[in-house]
Amino acid sequence: MSNRRFRAAAVQTLAALGDYSHNIALATKFVEDAVRQGVELVVFPECMDTGYLFDSAEHCRELAETVPDGPYVSALAGLARRHGIYIASGITEWDPVKQKVFNSGILLDRQGEVACHYHKQFLATHDQNWFSFGERGNPVVDTDLGRIGLLICFDGRIPEIFRAMALQGAEIIVDMANFFAMDQADMWGPARSYENGLWLVAATKAGYERSIYYPGGSMIVDPSGRVVSKVPYDTHGMAVAYVDPDRAGDKTIYAANDKLADRRSETYGLLAKPYEQTAVSTVADTPIVPSQSTAKIAAVQMHVCEQAAADQVFDMIDHAAKLGVKVITLPEYAFAATWLPNADEARSLANELNHLVNRVAAICRRYACLVALPTVEAVRNELFVTTVLIGPEGSEIGRYRKTHLTAEERVWASAGDDYPVFDTPFGRIGVMAGFDAVFPEVSRILGIAAADIVLWPAALREPFERELIAVPRAEDNRVAVVLANRIDAPYPGGSLVIPPTGFPQWDINQAAPRVLQLGAVMPKHIDLAVCRQKQMIPKVDMFANRLVETYAPIIAA
Repeated sequence: MSNRRFRAAAVQTLAALGDYSHNIALATKFVEDAVRQGVELVVFPECMDTGYLFDSAEHCRELAETVPDGPYVSALAGLARRHGIYIASGITEWDPVKQKVFNSGILLDRQGEVACHYHKQFLATHDQNWFSFGERGNPVVDTDLGRIGLLICFDGRIPEIFRAMALQGAEIIVDMANFFAMDQADMWGPARSYENGLWLVAATKAGYERSIYYPGGSMIVDPSGRVVSKVPYDTHGMAVAYVDPDRAGDKTIYAANDKLADRRSETYGLLAKPYEQTAVSTVADTPIVPSQSTAKIAAVQMHVCEQAAADQVFDMIDHAAKLGVKVITLPEYAFAATWLPNADEARSLANELNHLVNRVAAICRRYACLVALPTVEAVRNELFVTTVLIGPEGSEIGRYRKTHLTAEERVWASAGDDYPVFDTPFGRIGVMAGFDAVFPEVSRILGIAAADIVLWPAALREPFERELIAVPRAEDNRVAVVLANRIDAPYPGGSLVIPPTGFPQWDINQAAPRVLQLGAVMPKHIDLAVCRQKQMIPKVDMFANRLVETYAPIIAA
C-alpha cells in the first residue's frame, strides 16, 4: 500500500446567493465533518462564496471578493490552518489589477496559503454575462499530497485542459463545478480520468438556484475511470474516499501500451493553431442546402471469422447499400480472420488490397455509396494499417494510415503521420482507427479540420472505450461518430452511430444497448447542418473558445 495514500472529500451542497455568512458557516460545517473522518483534502463547488446566478454584471462585481484577503477565502484559509488540511473551492473573484471578474478556483495549503489559483476557461452562456475568460492557463502544483491541478465545471468538456495538466505530471484533478446535467458528472468526469489515468475529485451543487436546477453528481473517480465514491443525486453530503496518487503513475492500457507515452505529439500541431487559422472556423457560416445535407450512415458489424467468409462480408455491404445507406464503415481488419493479425497475416491482407478495393468499388458504383475499407497496405518495404475510402463512382477518395499503433501492431506496422479529412458527397469525413480513439487529440484534430463524420473501425479491448469515450468523441467535437466493432474482439460488438449532440440518455448502454450479432447493421440519418454547428449551447463554441496558447504541453515533444 502506498504511503502517500490520503482521504479526500467532495462536498455537495448549495450556496446562498450573496450571503457570505451563510456560505462560510456551511463550509465550516462540512470541513469539521470531513476532519472527523480523517480527510486531508476538502473540495467545494463552483462560486461557493457568492452563489452563481447574479442579477447583472454589476451585481456580480459587487459580490466578488479578492484573493487572498476576501471574506470567504480568509475563512477557508483559517480552517485550513486550524485543521492542517488542504481546501479547494470555487469563488467569484475581483482582480483589482486586471479590473476583471473571474470565475476562479483556489487551493489552500495546510498553512492557509494559496497553493494554486485557477481561472475558468470554458465559460457557459450565463458565465459570459459577468465573467472574463480565464488568463491563468492550466496550473499544476506540487503538494505533500501529490501533484494537483484545478479546473472548473465546463472546463472538463474541453479535453485539452485536462490533458495539459496530465502532461505536467498532475496526479489529481480537482473539479469545482455547478453541473447542470447528469452526463457532465457521470460520463465526462470518468471519461477524462480514464483517458488520462488521473484521479478526479469533483464537487458540485444540488438543489435550485433561481432558474437553475443542480442535480448533483459530486464524486471521486480513480485513474481507471471508476467512480469510487459518489453523493446521491438531489442530496447534500460528501463523497469520501482514499486517494492513492501513486496509481496515477500507471498509464498502461491493453497488454503493453501507455495512454501518455504512446501519444504522437509531433503530429498534434493543429491543436495549437489559432481558431481563425483553422478550417472549423468557417463551417458554421458556410451555407448549405438543407434538402441536400442529410445522409444515412451506418456501422456494419461484419467481418471475416469462423462464421463468415469474405464473400459474406461483401454481401452484407451490398445489403446495407441496397437499403439506402450512403456511408458504410466496417470493423478493423474486416477481411482478416482475427481481430489482431500477426505479421504474416498482415502481409497476406496487404497482398489482397487491390482485389478488396475492386470488390468494394463495384458495390459503391452500383449504389452510389461510400465504403470505408479497414485493411493493411504495403508501401515498398513497409506495412501500414490503412483505411481506404472508396466513393460513389467506385474511385478511391483517399487513405488514412493509423497513427497510434498497439504494441502488437508495432512489431510489423509503420505509423502514419497525418489526419486527413476528405470532402465527399456525403459530408467531410475523417477516420480514427482502433487505438487512435483512446487519444482525444485525434478526434479533436479531425474536428478542427472541419470533419462532419468520424469513422471508427475498431476491435475494442476495454469496456470503457465504448462506455466512456465514444460519446465524448462525438459531442466534444460536434461530429457524428460511426463505431464499427468486431464481434471477436476482447470487448465485442456494440457498433453504433453517435449523433453530434449525443443521446438524450447519457448511459450509452441504455441509449444504445450493445448488439453482439455478426452482420448487424446500425444505421442513422445525420444532418450535416447539425455537425457544422459547433456550439454546445449559445455562445459556447467547442473550438472558438479554446485557449490554444495554453496547450504547449500537448504538442511538446
